[in-house]
Amino acid sequence: MIPRFAAVALALALVVGVATGCRPEPAPSPTGPVFASEDEAFAAAEETYRAYVDALNDRRVDESSRPDPQSFLIGEALEVDIDTQRRLDESGLTLTGSTSVASVDPVSTELDAGSVRLDVCLDSSGTRVLNGAGEDVTPNDRDSISLLTVAFLSSGSGLLIESSTTKVVGGC
Repeated sequence: MIPRFAAVALALALVVGVATGCRPEPAPSPTGPVFASEDEAFAAAEETYRAYVDALNDRRVDESSRPDPQSFLIGEALEVDIDTQRRLDESGLTLTGSTSVASVDPVSTELDAGSVRLDVCLDSSGTRVLNGAGEDVTPNDRDSISLLTVAFLSSGSGLLIESSTTKVVGGC
């Protein structure tokens, strides 16, 4: 059985992702309208999140793959990711397999502030948790489908994921 803190770390890892650690950067401050329309903002946020999930999946196969999943994160999301990776490392746990984005729905945007929120239905049924011996220790009662609210913030190079909050576990 996985210790309780490792199970919590696993849940966070599946929501935010795992990668090697680095220091969080301060949140950028936009200086004017970043997107011409809400549709443009929502499309950019979805593209960013899908690229992030692809980077996570690639990293699980090859630790040196690029881009680094943490390059998509800022603020709270980056801090949680760093802590989650540390806890997984301390527990001797790794994640394998792929996560997929089942659906994305717009929630809100503040064009002038460069912030966007999406609801993302994330399917982690293709992932497994392995212990240090390579044994599958994925909890049998794990919910593999989660509805997340993901917040994005504009930076000089596009959007970054600022936070991810689970709204519903077990279905979207």
